[in-house]
Amino acid sequence: MTPDRHDASDSSLHAVENGDDSALAQPTAQAPRAPVASTNLFRNFNRLIGVAYGALLIVLTLFFAYLLHRNLQEEIGLIKGDVARHGQFFEFVLRASADQLETFRMSTSSTDQEQSPATAEAILDRPPGAWLREDAERGIFHLDALPNRDSAGNLIGLGSLHGRDAQFYDDLDTALRLNGEWSSLIFTLPNAAEARFVTVDSFQAILPWRPSIELTFDPEIYDSPVWTMGQPATNPDRQKYWAPVYFAGPERGLLAPVAAPVHDGERFVGILSIDVSIDYLNRINADFNYPLGITLLVDQRRQVLTHPELFAKPLQVDRTQDLAQALPPELASETERLLRLPPGTPTHLNGYLVIRYGLVSAPWSLFYLVPLSDLRMAVASDMGAHMIAVLIGLALLMGLTYLLTAREFVGPAAKLVAHIASESNFVPTTIPVVPSGWRPWFETITRAFRESLQLVALRQELSIAASMQQSILPRHWPQDSRYSLWGMMRPAREIGGDFYDHFALPGNRLGLVVADVSGKGVPAGLFAMVSKTLLRSAAIRGELSIREMMAEVNDGLAEDNENCMFVTLFYAQFDPDTGRLDYVNAGHPSPLLVHADGTVSELPLTRGMALGALEGLGYASASIQLSPGDTLLMFSDGVTEAMNARHEEFGDARLSEQLRGSSPRNPREAVERVLTGVDRFASEVEQADDITCVALRYCSDQPPPECRNTDRQEVRT
Repeated sequence: MTPDRHDASDSSLHAVENGDDSALAQPTAQAPRAPVASTNLFRNFNRLIGVAYGALLIVLTLFFAYLLHRNLQEEIGLIKGDVARHGQFFEFVLRASADQLETFRMSTSSTDQEQSPATAEAILDRPPGAWLREDAERGIFHLDALPNRDSAGNLIGLGSLHGRDAQFYDDLDTALRLNGEWSSLIFTLPNAAEARFVTVDSFQAILPWRPSIELTFDPEIYDSPVWTMGQPATNPDRQKYWAPVYFAGPERGLLAPVAAPVHDGERFVGILSIDVSIDYLNRINADFNYPLGITLLVDQRRQVLTHPELFAKPLQVDRTQDLAQALPPELASETERLLRLPPGTPTHLNGYLVIRYGLVSAPWSLFYLVPLSDLRMAVASDMGAHMIAVLIGLALLMGLTYLLTAREFVGPAAKLVAHIASESNFVPTTIPVVPSGWRPWFETITRAFRESLQLVALRQELSIAASMQQSILPRHWPQDSRYSLWGMMRPAREIGGDFYDHFALPGNRLGLVVADVSGKGVPAGLFAMVSKTLLRSAAIRGELSIREMMAEVNDGLAEDNENCMFVTLFYAQFDPDTGRLDYVNAGHPSPLLVHADGTVSELPLTRGMALGALEGLGYASASIQLSPGDTLLMFSDGVTEAMNARHEEFGDARLSEQLRGSSPRNPREAVERVLTGVDRFASEVEQADDITCVALRYCSDQPPPECRNTDRQEVRT
């Protein structure tokens, strides 16, 4: 890791403590790691861009998938509508055939309840019966002589027209009347390839007209499905029905008959049928306008009636195929399921979209089949141009964003990281070429680290000054059987404004000082050193009284005191032989006197201001007599003015309570008891002022064990 400023400061201080002054000139520097930081930044940027673009592509893919699904559903809805319209067209054609058949059947019923039975003369003597001819050689009769052959059909039967029973002539009359009404079929049903009325009397009427030479009455017609399905035994309700498709020759192709039984009262007369052209139905099927998939019409017998491939040339197809044979291989085994599909419901089956439309006029089903893959591809192709345009636009936008981001942000940021790494290692570098908006950042970083370098040097100097200040405090306490002395100073900053001192005086006396300089930091520390030096020098000379000495020190400190600094001070001269204590209090908190019985009192104040404030000030002194077991506690205002979290001061009362009731056994106990109380009171609140506390215990000539003081000075920082 690149070392921070504290690391540089600590390493320099360590060098100073070991006597290496060269550390002050240049902080420790390590090799810069800017290329690694820059590379990591670019790699992380590329990784982030890759993840972001990948996520964007995933979202875009999901969005296009959603659009594809939505468009596919819309397309299926359109196909469903097309299939429904296509089925309705088939429905119209088939219903028209069935309705026309019903109209013809109704016309076969006599409307005259009193009509007399038909006779040969009544039928054969007037048209159209008069145009009937017998062909004895062929054993048939026919209507080849019909003059208007475009509006009616032919009639052909076996046997003679004469000598037949009344039922024959009734049925012949019905056939002739029906033949005259078939002209409407030519104009209303273009899908009708043929109409036929087959009777039980071995004759039939057929539309369109063709010569009898082309028509034969084959008795096998009574075995055909059209005939058998209309018999009273199989169709007692006389319902219309759709018979199986049959091949009517290459000119007409496959035909699908819709037929109905004809009765005269309860008597079964014959079968009336209209044959719908499969060719016509396939031409309708070819008109399905959706470009994909196929439609196929399937009858109730699973025979395919229309198919774009199987009936590409409908007139050449002579038989129908089963549904399973006409289906794609994927659906060949699903015929039962296909026939049971709910009408009009798009269904996905084995990769195909299947829609079944159930017809009403015929028991048939119209199916639409298309591979889902083809349908999806078609929908995707319709969306392709838009998708490609969006993708190209997105790619251009992403590329432009990447280039602009790399040029305007990531590139300069990487250079800034490299610049910070170099500056943090105290390796001066020039500002690289970057966009103009980034240059102030580089200038600020350069200025900040250069100021930081200066700050590191200053901190080193402060640390040295603090060490020097601590070094001038007494390092040992006096060893004397008559008294014990102990104290400590805890600065609020690197350099404190408090100091204390003790020194020997002429006459076997002891000088004691506890002082507090105004302000904090280096100025206070320097002023404290000057104050201590002046005071000790004046006291050791012993030429002046205690009051005169204080006045001299005051004048010395006040001279050239441009910063208007001052120091509060308690100075005492203690005689261990007698216990007498002479003192001067220059604006300092009054010490506490703790008697042997645990009572606490303050020393009386003396007249005098703080030293250094003004020249020419006078100071008063006072004296007290200490008794054996008395303890004098001297302290700075950092003790009584210590604050807790509620902004309350520790105060004189709490200080007295720390000592009242139990006289300390030695001075160290007195000091530690006070400091413990202050720390407990202030709790986590940061110390705001220097704290100094010194205790003197008087023991007389016969000291108890606790007066034997061997403690060294302790300074807590």
